Amino acid sequence: MRYRRLLTLFAALIALLAATAAIPATSSAQGSVDVATRVADSVGFASGGIHLENGKAVVNVVDDAAERKVRSAGLKAKKVKRSLSALTAVKNQLDKITNVPQTAWGIDTSANQVVVTVYDTAAKTSADRVTAAAAAFGDSVRVERRTGKLSLHIAGGEQISSSAGANCSLGFNVTRDGQPFMLTAGHCTNAGGTWSGGDVTGAPVVASDCPGADTGLLSRPNGTGPGQIVNGQRITSAAVPLVGQQIQSHGKTTGTRAGRIIAVNQSVNTDVGVINNTFIAEIVTLPGDSGGPAYAGTRGLGTLSGGDDRVSFYYPLTLAMQAYRLKLA
Repeated sequence: MRYRRLLTLFAALIALLAATAAIPATSSAQGSVDVATRVADSVGFASGGIHLENGKAVVNVVDDAAERKVRSAGLKAKKVKRSLSALTAVKNQLDKITNVPQTAWGIDTSANQVVVTVYDTAAKTSADRVTAAAAAFGDSVRVERRTGKLSLHIAGGEQISSSAGANCSLGFNVTRDGQPFMLTAGHCTNAGGTWSGGDVTGAPVVASDCPGADTGLLSRPNGTGPGQIVNGQRITSAAVPLVGQQIQSHGKTTGTRAGRIIAVNQSVNTDVGVINNTFIAEIVTLPGDSGGPAYAGTRGLGTLSGGDDRVSFYYPLTLAMQAYRLKLA
């Protein structure tokens, strides 16, 4: 009898351990990010922003009082020279530089700097203007030189094609006032026409915003689509991307790929204009992937705009949902 009780207790313990192991790591990581976001907001101008180190949230702070507040919340604090508002002010000054294709800049909270990228395909006058402006801000700005060409990945998620000949990827199925829509990249929907893919045919363009933003909205004539990526990953909410965050990206050409976010609030100067507020990840994507989703676990992060042979840039899902008053399907 005693032996049976021991076996029962042992089986219960194994079940408990299995259930605990089954809890996704992304859930606890996202919980720490949510707490860090609230704490960073509470310290106001003393916050240097948030980033992730080994999956754990780190709150940058500029003074001792903020550092104590972060640590008292059970979070890791990192003392930095510049507040997030100061970095944003520098980035906003750089945003005043116009007509400089093949350059980009945004905030790297992990390095407490604005990072400026200049491609070797940029005209010398453009490169000189950008680097001269960056130099005026001293070590607040880091300049990186990169080979190759920054491009939007429109070309031939799940493939969607327009009657005008454009081929892209579906980002997220969404709704507005109960009506079904599909979210993709604006540089795709700028091509116009009606769109088809999967179980959808004849989807008209409802809204298309690019450059500036990079969002496109298509009607879904046959009803609401599933709230998941074509690879089966369920998407239940939208989240703000963070530097250091490990994410996945899915597109028609490359399928599912993974990488790390290296900059946020990025202004990308493409040959067709500036795309603002993007985030950059160390993921290689290809033509045809445009509009495809970026996500971390069940949280949607953005839709693909383009990239080079090393990184890709995405437009945030939270901004697209706010602009078009959307909910996830």
